[in-house]
Amino acid sequence: MTYDEHYRLTLALTDADLPEEARALHAAASSLLGELSEDAAAGVRELAGEAAARIGQVSRG
Repeated sequence: MTYDEHYRLTLALTDADLPEEARALHAAASSLLGELSEDAAAGVRELAGEAAARIGQVSRG
């Protein structure tokens, strides 16, 4: 599974109203994000930010 796929799955979990699972996957993917080169991470960070924002929206109800 690629980094993009992790964050896309995070978004899908959020859309499925599974915020706990989404938060856990987001945390795991974000911890791995630091291992990417700066160029590789740049493209993934936008998706990571979108996932975090959606998780926040679901959490607030």
